[in-house]
Amino acid sequence: MAPAIAVKDIIDTAGLGTEYGSPICRGHVPQEDADCVARLKRAGYAVIGKTVTTEFAHVTPQATRNPRDPRRSPGGSSSGSAAAVAAGMVPLALGTQTGGSVIRPASYCGVFGFKSSIGRTDTAGVHELARSLDTVGWFARGAEDLAALGPVLLCDFKATKIGRPRLAWARTPYDSLATPEALAAVERAGRILGADAISLPADFGALNALHQRIVSTEAARAFARYPESGLSPKLREFVALGRANEPGYAEAQELTSAFRARFDDLMTRYDALILPAATGEAPLGLESTGDASFSLYLSLLGPPCISIPCGQGPAGMPIGVQLVGRRGRDEVPLALAREVAPLLMDQK
Repeated sequence: MAPAIAVKDIIDTAGLGTEYGSPICRGHVPQEDADCVARLKRAGYAVIGKTVTTEFAHVTPQATRNPRDPRRSPGGSSSGSAAAVAAGMVPLALGTQTGGSVIRPASYCGVFGFKSSIGRTDTAGVHELARSLDTVGWFARGAEDLAALGPVLLCDFKATKIGRPRLAWARTPYDSLATPEALAAVERAGRILGADAISLPADFGALNALHQRIVSTEAARAFARYPESGLSPKLREFVALGRANEPGYAEAQELTSAFRARFDDLMTRYDALILPAATGEAPLGLESTGDASFSLYLSLLGPPCISIPCGQGPAGMPIGVQLVGRRGRDEVPLALAREVAPLLMDQK
């Protein structure tokens, strides 16, 4: 039997409705598959349906609820993909991440989520939000299934064997936004795995704002083809911000290149960092998709990230930690997750 997989509705599927979470595109049926979908079909996977996305993979919530507690957010923008896997509707699902759209919903819903490095997955046929940062990712119930999609979806995949991994758990400039439980999960994971304790540079605290400057500018360009009256108030506001940020776009990209070089240099010392996957448990209420602070800066820096369920918060909801690998070496954290997941998932 062909392995079943669901596909986020921001990704084109030939002959299958793809509306990008927007009423503007209601009834749209692509004629061609996105590259990632074509790869899945060639590998024998069966696309069994589409999953809900926020509007054009931005932040406006849709109808999806968190299967662990329907009163709480499932995250976004790959909300439907994470929820479908968590609810047992499908074993695998495709998502995308430009900010925190795979790692955060995986953490909130208690499943595994992988975001590829910038450039390691082909985004042809994925509706753009911010083309320089858009990446393809996926969700699974376990680390083995997550890793199995690597050879299918990663460009130029190379099988990797890991010896004794070099790991560090890191304090970040965003830790004040996290709950004690989220920070404790990272520290416990680091202790269990024998990781070094380090701190990311303090000026990395500017990266989330830099991320928003770039994404808003590119989003304004991407959505110029649509009538603003058909966009949600939140997306219209974001597009307006992007137009205002346009004059500083080139400078923002130059700054990003400099920060990436520094992060790449740090990562020559480690196979993976252990960091919070989200600020804590999925929040109560459905008016937002939650806080993406622990993913925005990493999406800007461009490395591969994996969210691993790693305990529970005070309300009994899942908490995840993320393994962050070296940019372009996605095979390493995928292989590493298979080894460390059983140890980390024992945390309570």
